[in-house]
Amino acid sequence: MSLALLLCLFMGALALGLALHSPWLGLQLRAQEDGSILVVQANGPSRAIPVNARLVFLADDQIQLALSGKDLLEEPDVFDWYSEMDAFFARQGELAGLLRSSEVTLGWRADSNPEPLQTTRVRPVERPLHSLPLFFWFQLAVSSVGFLIAAWVWALRPQEWGVRLFAITGLSFPVFAMSAAVYSSRELALDGSLFKALSALNHWGSFMFGAALFGIFLCAPKRLVSLRVLLGVFVFYNLWWLADTLRWAPDMDWGNRFAVMSEMLLALVLAGVQWVRSRREPLDRAALRWFMLSLLLGSGLFILLMVTTASLGWLPPVPQGYAFGFFLFIYIGIALGLGHYRLFDLDVWAYRLLFWLVSALLLVGLDALFIGALQWSGAQALAVSLWACVLVYLPLRQWLWQRFGKRPKQRLDELLPDVVRIAFQTETQTRERLWADLLQRVYQPLEQVTQSPSESGVSQLTDEGLALLVPACAGISARLLRYPAQGARLFSPRDRNHVEALVHLMRLAESTRAAQELGAQEERQRIARDMHDDVGARLLMLMHHAKSPELVDLARAAMQDLRTALAALDSQPVLLAHALADWRAEASARCEAAGVALLWHAPAPGAQVVLTARQKAVMERTLRESLTNAFKHGQARQIEIRPTVQAGVLTVQISHDGPMTTPESWTEGRGLLGMKHRLQEVHGALCLTARSSGGTQTILQLPVET
Repeated sequence: MSLALLLCLFMGALALGLALHSPWLGLQLRAQEDGSILVVQANGPSRAIPVNARLVFLADDQIQLALSGKDLLEEPDVFDWYSEMDAFFARQGELAGLLRSSEVTLGWRADSNPEPLQTTRVRPVERPLHSLPLFFWFQLAVSSVGFLIAAWVWALRPQEWGVRLFAITGLSFPVFAMSAAVYSSRELALDGSLFKALSALNHWGSFMFGAALFGIFLCAPKRLVSLRVLLGVFVFYNLWWLADTLRWAPDMDWGNRFAVMSEMLLALVLAGVQWVRSRREPLDRAALRWFMLSLLLGSGLFILLMVTTASLGWLPPVPQGYAFGFFLFIYIGIALGLGHYRLFDLDVWAYRLLFWLVSALLLVGLDALFIGALQWSGAQALAVSLWACVLVYLPLRQWLWQRFGKRPKQRLDELLPDVVRIAFQTETQTRERLWADLLQRVYQPLEQVTQSPSESGVSQLTDEGLALLVPACAGISARLLRYPAQGARLFSPRDRNHVEALVHLMRLAESTRAAQELGAQEERQRIARDMHDDVGARLLMLMHHAKSPELVDLARAAMQDLRTALAALDSQPVLLAHALADWRAEASARCEAAGVALLWHAPAPGAQVVLTARQKAVMERTLRESLTNAFKHGQARQIEIRPTVQAGVLTVQISHDGPMTTPESWTEGRGLLGMKHRLQEVHGALCLTARSSGGTQTILQLPVET
């Protein structure tokens, strides 16, 4: 950056030196429509000439040259033929030669009194610094800023060809802007050879700027051609510039204008190619959107300024040097695109600026069409143009904004029922699945990656807007969403705020559910205490005072059912290993009391499985009912129980060798229906089959969390 700053200062000092190295009369002149030259201000050596006088000729002791408004021409590129341009340079050389004389004569006449012609002897002096017009400094400033922006981006990422080409545009900008600043800010004349050299330098800078500009679209965001082709582009336009400088081209159209036009058209065409190539690369497409917008904005505003001042007369004439300021839009936009600076923030602004630019161009274009083609007055053309924009463009713009600019997503009030439904799910797996479905429906990401389950943190945009971190909430793990809208765009700050509001709603719903659950838990504990103290005490008393064994067994079974119900009311999760131990102990005791052999297969050690209190109670009752059926109806001599856990499902196989009929011939009673209904409440299943070796097999299945 230090070298870039020194180079920038050197080019600025060189332009300043050339601008000051010319004789000065102390006049501020303006060309008039009738071809005369008006004295706007007179200071220094020519202070004797009145303001609003018309300059007629410039002479020394030997030569007298008539003055014309064309002598003040700001840009010689307006000529169509090289002969006209060379004649202009030659005349500038003659005038500059006269100004180098020690004393010159200025012929002038007052605006209100065309006769007689008056003369004033003037001694030209060195041009002072304060005499340079504002647009000279403006051109130096904007070209320096553009150059330093390009140098800064190159210093950050020097290895990328797109950035290197951007640096070339930055170096070309001061070349054509500062050379134009020198000859466009002359007082009356500039040495013809110097003027011609500065004009050629201006052309070379503009050629290299355009070549590097569409070269950027050859390399960014995706490389389209080889390095050899890229270098060939610069060789081709340097040869074109050589043909222009040596007057090999037939006219100015072929020598200069078609070259610049071809570069701009190629830039737009290549931008379209890159747009198609990056249709599934949202970061590249967001950068490309800024490339295209900056190009359209810079050139579009230049056209607007020229048309509104020259053709439509909406604004007073503006020196062309001020139009160079619009090139800064190109530099800022391309720098943001190449640097990928907060593209998720700039994405929506790109659409807004584009719509504003199109509306302005449409208004000016219609106005120019009505004035030029239909010969309408300016007021009529402006009124019709405004109505056309209101009736046609604004509705179209609104539709396009709804289609491309606004992010299609549901409002929070529409999502509230889904959020509440998710928060009130009792199973974590169900909440995780429903939350993932909701995020998928709202943002349509290509990827959802589960992150740390921590409850801390807020939503964040990461990877330059390619990803959005959704924090954990309501016992649901944090998630990283990548490539929204199926990879068609970037996440924006609006998406971050929207998901933050969703998470806030989820946490509010979860706190409501937790408060409700706490109240229900307190009520369950009160009921459990009452049942234990009242019903439990009476059953225990019945067991001690019963006169028959059948009554004792009935009271003992009722006590087991009561303990199961109380455990379910406790609602505390239970490890499967502890539940299996309880079930095995109860099964062993009942089989021993019934005189039936029990074969229990312990499951293989694996991941830790947790059962809810409701799941444990359902499986316990179902297993108890299965043993009762085996004892009562199956006349079993041996019962085999095999619990297994596989793929998140607990399976308990209960087999016995009793001489029973096939399950297809059974009539479902209250016990069997109760078993099925209990399992269905916890998303389980019951299956009865006949064993090939004899007997019946009951299969209980229950989804569990690991």
